[in-house]
Amino acid sequence: MRYTEEMKLWLFDLCHGNLSDESIVQGFVKHYVLFDLCIGHVQQDAVFHTNYSQEQIRQGMSDLRRVMEILAGVKAPE
Repeated sequence: MRYTEEMKLWLFDLCHGNLSDESIVQGFVKHYVLFDLCIGHVQQDAVFHTNYSQEQIRQGMSDLRRVMEILAGVKAPE
């Protein structure tokens, strides 16, 4: 089962800016990548399974993409 309390807490923390870059990556891999899911699924979960504001979701997705771009070598660390 993927949609655990731990995953919900990670999603909450992502959308509320409570995670370090390392925790963002670890949670994304643990709760999405290992289930063959992608960044789009994170956004779907935030939109359809939470009551977070559009701004909170946008910020969380921005943080996730920023960290993944850094790891992929697409974007220099700020």
